[in-house]
This record gives sequence, C-alpha cells and structure tokens, in this order.
Amino acid sequence: MATKVLSQQYQQIEHTVYNDDTEKSEIQKFFFGQTIFVTGGTGFLGKLLIEKLLRVCYDINKIYVLVRTKKGKKENDRFSEIFDAECFEPLKKKYPNFLQKVQLVNGDCLKPDVGLSPESKKMIMDEVTTIFHVAATVRFDQHLRSATYINVRSVRDLLRMAKQMPQLKGFLHVSTAYSQCPKDDIMEQFYSPPITGEHLLNVVESLKDETITKITPILLGNWPNSYVFTKAIAESVIEEEGRGLPVAMIRPAIVTTSAKEPVPGWIDNIYGVNGVTAGAGLGILRTMPADPDKYAELVPVDFVINIMIAAVWNRAIGMSKEHQNKTIPVYNYVLSSWQILTWSKFFDLAYKYGIECPTTKAIWHFCFALRPNPIMHELAHFFLHTIPAYLMDLILLCIGRKAIAVEGYKKVKKFLNVIAYFAKRNWNFGSENTQQLLSTLSQKDKELFGFDLRGHSIDNLIKQGIIGGRIYLLKDPLETIPEGRKKFLKLKIAHYIVCGFALYFLIRIALLVFKSMF
Repeated sequence: MATKVLSQQYQQIEHTVYNDDTEKSEIQKFFFGQTIFVTGGTGFLGKLLIEKLLRVCYDINKIYVLVRTKKGKKENDRFSEIFDAECFEPLKKKYPNFLQKVQLVNGDCLKPDVGLSPESKKMIMDEVTTIFHVAATVRFDQHLRSATYINVRSVRDLLRMAKQMPQLKGFLHVSTAYSQCPKDDIMEQFYSPPITGEHLLNVVESLKDETITKITPILLGNWPNSYVFTKAIAESVIEEEGRGLPVAMIRPAIVTTSAKEPVPGWIDNIYGVNGVTAGAGLGILRTMPADPDKYAELVPVDFVINIMIAAVWNRAIGMSKEHQNKTIPVYNYVLSSWQILTWSKFFDLAYKYGIECPTTKAIWHFCFALRPNPIMHELAHFFLHTIPAYLMDLILLCIGRKAIAVEGYKKVKKFLNVIAYFAKRNWNFGSENTQQLLSTLSQKDKELFGFDLRGHSIDNLIKQGIIGGRIYLLKDPLETIPEGRKKFLKLKIAHYIVCGFALYFLIRIALLVFKSMF
C-alpha cells in the first residue's frame, strides 16, 4: 500500500509539460527565432538546458551542440547518446519532431577554438545569437594542462569568437560558487587572480607534463584542486576578454537532482553528493569526512537552468551602447541565500526517505556516518572500507573472478579527500544580484523560469532526489520497493550478526592480551 502511495505521489509531478499559450512571456519572446550554441551539451547541465529551451522556448530557430568526435560513432549514435535520456521524455511528448531544431557540431574543448573546423567556426560566428558555455572538466584531480585548456583556454577562444559575431545578443558562462574558495566572503564580483589566464596558458604550453605535475601545488597555492583553481582563472578571463560583450556569469553551488523539471529527481551522474548518497544506499560507503553543522549548499539542477536562462536574457535586454562598459554581472546561486540546510539534516532526511524505498541492488546494510575528525574518519575508512575490501577481493579470487574492491576503495578515498574541503567549511556568499534578477522577472517568467528556493520544501527536494537516484542512477524502478525492503531487512540482520561476532572476537582477544600481561 505504501509503495503504491509513494509511486502515485511521484507520478503526480512526473511529467511537467507547459501548455502553449497565445501570450508569450518576456523571456520566451527574447528567444524567439534565436540560434543558440551550447558547449557541454552532453553533460548533466547541458542536457537539461537544451531540454528546457526546446520545451518552453520552442520558437527558437536552432540549437548547435558541441560534441566530441568518437571513433566508430555515427551522428545518429551521438544523437541517441544525448536524447535517449529520460529527461527528454516530456519534450518528446510535446514536440515529437524537436530534433529538427538541433544540430551537432564536432569539436573538443581541449583544443584551440574548442576544436571547431574552419567551416563550423564560420557557421557559428555567422549564425549564432546566444552562447551558453557550460562545458568544463569536473574532475577535481585533472592534470593542470588539461584543466587549463578546458576551463580557461576555451573561455578565451569563445569570447574572441564572440567579438566577431555580428548577431550576438548574449553569452552565459557557468563558473562555480567555489571558484574563490580560499576567501571566506564570496561576493558577486570579480577577484584578482593569482595568475592571469595568458600566463597560465604560457606555463602549461611550454612545460612537460612531469614538470607541470611537480609545480602544480605551487601554482594552486590556497586552492585545493585544479578544478576550482582553473575556474578562478577563467573568471578573470571573462572579466578581461568580455568587456563590451553581453556577457553574464553564474556561480552555482553543488548541483543536484531536479526539483520539478523535466521530471523530478532526475540525475545522470555520481559526482559529489549524488555519489555519496548512492554509495551509502548501496551499503558500500560508510564514512564521510564532513562537519555535520556546516551548510550543504545543494541547488536543484532545474533551478540552475532557470537562472542561467534568466541571466542571459537580463544581460541582453540591458545591453545598449551606453551600457557596454558596465561591469559584467555575476550571480552566486547557493542554497544558504534562501534556506539553511546542514550536512547533518541532509543525511538524516536522506536516510529517512532512503529506508522508505531501499534499493534491491544494495550489497550491505546502511552503515554511514559523518566524521569531522580526520583521525576518526581514517580509522573508520580502514576498518569499514579497507579491511572489507581485502576480504571481498579474497572471496572474488577464490571464485575465479577479478579482484576489484581494493582498487575501488582507493578511488573512494581519493574522492572523499576531495569533498572533505567543501564539507568542512562555510562561506558567506553575497546574493544581491541574484535577488535583483529574480525581481525583474514577470509573474509568468517566474512560473516558467523561477529560481526562488525560499518557498521550496527541502524535505521534498531530498525525497525526490532519493527516489530519482534509485530510478535513474541505480536503474531500480519503484515496483521493486517491496523486494528492496525485504533485502534491507535481511542485510540489517546480517550486519548485526557480523557486528556481534566481531565484538565477541575483539573481547576474546582483549581478554587474552590482558591475561598474558598479568
């Protein structure tokens, strides 16, 4: 009965499709007839940006999507890779022929001019009116050369192309709320970089990989990894190269599952907190280095898409000759500007809703805790991750299968060390520009492109995220919830039996040691 109710609650809001109205909103009117160029269109943000533009602003002329060429892959295969995702189902129902408005363009942000051929570059420069630069490397441990090419050079090259685009109306760059993470206060402004974009490019282009690796810690300084460091440098490139252009920049925090659109709870990756909740639900992640009282700056992906669209619209309509030298607007989009959510509350709610719909793919009972103390976390990692990993590999080898657990948990440890920096700190984010942007939207645009998180239920967001993770990440449909609950109970019993035996043997060993000493 509970499963049926949960399924009905989820499906009531599952496919949000706006009906066509005779009167278009201001943002819809702005995008009428536009030709758009999207980088990062195969990623999480990019897919939902394309989906939203086509579903709500179908009167656009065309969307060019930058994609990397893959050996043996035909164009139809690349279309399928992008548009077979569940997030496009509402769009397919509303506009079955939407692919007529999409054209893939071969390129690569690792290469100069984002890898565009001379013909493609000319086409983009002649036809495009709005650019959404979403592409970025999201690997925190990316080699500095690659991170610089993808996150810095691509920005510079696109802006230089934009200067030669006669029809350009808007350029939106997606940064990150943590680009200036060495600072305690992050306002909606540009900051002086530790090194200019040109200087950094000269460094990585003139040195060998081994040398770059050696000097990377010196270059990073107070930045914890190459991702946020190169994002900070990219912002300075935006400020320098974007003068006189209709450029806007947003800094979203930790982007998580969709709140409402196009389907609630949609997710297609295990980066960041998505990987943590999935790993905990599967029973393979049991400790996380985080301060329970620090803020979990989670923002739903569909709200991020909305502020991206609103930001480029607002910049375009306010851009006139007398305004061309005005400061490029920066928008911080973080949860704490609207509501407060701590890591402790987040995982309490995740557990609450996780046990309502446990996955059938769990391999062990939920046994997860936040540990702010690094020593306690390392001990927990050793006893709860490393030792079980060796035991699992021993079993795998005994049955003739490849040992994978130890190597897997080494990657887990690396991942946890990366996110610890962000889960143990709070920042004071300014949001005046973001609040002002919201106030400029008409009532209709607030309904279509709203990003106000004040009235949105955090409980509901996390609940949808847990359900969405089960469906879209773990590929475990709601119909298997009864089976998942049975497995949850069995694993719970097994867990406490193992804990009981472990405690028994520890006591026996302690007694033997005690007797031998006296």
